[in-house]
Amino acid sequence: MEQENKTNAGSTPFDDVFRTLVVEHSKLLINLINEMFPGTNYTGKEKTIPLNETYFINKESGEQDKRILDSALAIISSDGTEKIFHLECQSTSDGSMILRIFEYDTQIALKTSSIVDSNVLEVTMPTTGILFLRSSSSAPNKMTIKVKSPDERSFSYEIPIMKLRNYDCDIILEKELYFLIPFYLFNFEADFDKIEAGDMTVIESFRKRFSELYERLKERLENGRIDVMTHHSIIMLTKKVIAALAKSKSTVKEEADKIMGGQVLDYETKVIFREGIQQGIEQGFENGLESGKIIARFEDGMPIEEIAERTNVSVETVKSILTKGGLI
Repeated sequence: MEQENKTNAGSTPFDDVFRTLVVEHSKLLINLINEMFPGTNYTGKEKTIPLNETYFINKESGEQDKRILDSALAIISSDGTEKIFHLECQSTSDGSMILRIFEYDTQIALKTSSIVDSNVLEVTMPTTGILFLRSSSSAPNKMTIKVKSPDERSFSYEIPIMKLRNYDCDIILEKELYFLIPFYLFNFEADFDKIEAGDMTVIESFRKRFSELYERLKERLENGRIDVMTHHSIIMLTKKVIAALAKSKSTVKEEADKIMGGQVLDYETKVIFREGIQQGIEQGFENGLESGKIIARFEDGMPIEEIAERTNVSVETVKSILTKGGLI
């Protein structure tokens, strides 16, 4: 009987947010890569190409998971040098993580860098790193993969672990690690139970510390250090993380939502609409205009079904545009 391959596009909302950032926000990604891999000094002018390929992971049941991996990408420098990166985001402790990474790495290497010369196969493993959204103080700073050949020769390579808990407001802004901002609520998870219990000392501390990052980010928007589209996406993706992480913590969610409610400025919708039109002009078709209208109407509180009717597109199209923009 033929083995069934089940497609898995992503297991958690946090994975979805991570992939959106990787695929849609290359400028934010570059700073993350420079931080994650010491000695890497990309300027942001490089070309990034997401490698949206299908990969297979063997499960304990014997079945194979077919997954479209959006966190593999190529970065091409101005001199034409290309490097393949594979990034993973981990929200829960999982002993099989390193096994999955090796399975992905070998498939990525075969698909992107394999050279066959007569009877010799040469592959280059991708540069791989992990972002831990949760970690203990004793968590390692790296993982190591060792491969031993039949003749007892071996090679190994290291996978750096970047821990969100090590990045507070000051460090994130100083290093412009805006990629991390949507996940910032994870750094307050230890206080969730006290917030739910109504501990006002902890609640006041949370309000002050959680809002500080977003207020200072808004200042950077207002003085032109980040653009409207980037700021808007960060806020919308943060809201998605809040909805998932605080799903069973009503007080935490309420407090976080109140803070985020004041982050979208009145003029942002107009700018997004205008940039959507410009995108359509630059690309030579009307999708940019359509996207701008859809985003603007959604931000004004119009239901998705009504947006679809008014713009003469399907509900699925509206949802796709809003999802790509990190709005839902």
